[in-house]
Amino acid sequence: MNNSNKNNNSKIPNKNISLKQSFSFAFKGLIYIYKMERNFRIQSIVGITVLIVSLFCNLSTIEFIFLLFTVMLVLVMETLNTVVEKLLDFIHPIYNSTIKTIKDISAALVLITSVFAVVIGIIIFGRALFNLHPKYGIIIATIFLLILNLLGALYKTDD
Repeated sequence: MNNSNKNNNSKIPNKNISLKQSFSFAFKGLIYIYKMERNFRIQSIVGITVLIVSLFCNLSTIEFIFLLFTVMLVLVMETLNTVVEKLLDFIHPIYNSTIKTIKDISAALVLITSVFAVVIGIIIFGRALFNLHPKYGIIIATIFLLILNLLGALYKTDD
C-alpha cells in the first residue's frame, strides 16, 4: 500500500465505535435539530401536548399507539427534511432551481405527514372528547387531497 492510500484511509471514521459513542452522536444530532430548527421545536411541543392530553382521555391501546406513531412520524419527517436541506446546501451552496424544488418536495413530506397527523388526532380525540364520528377526520383528509388535486391541475406544467 502506498502512502497516499494510507493517508486517505486515516480520514475514514472508525467503524468500530462504541455503543456509548453511537448514542452520543445521536443525542448531539437531536440537540442540534432541537436548537436549530424552530419547526422541530413546535412539532415536539405539539407532540408532548397531544400525548399528555391522551393520558386523560379514555383511549384504547390501539388509539394510543396510533398517536405515539403519528407524533414520532411527524418528528422523523421534520428531521429527514432537515437532513435533505443541509445535505443539499453542503453539496450545492449556490442557489439552484432544481435544488429548491427538491427542498420544496422535502418540505411537502412534513406537510403531508402533519396534515394526516391532524386528521388522526381529529378522529381519535373527536371520539374521545366530543363523541364525534370518525367521518369528520375522513372529510378533512378528503378535502386536503381534493385541494392537492385542484392545485395540481391549476399549476400543471408542460414537461
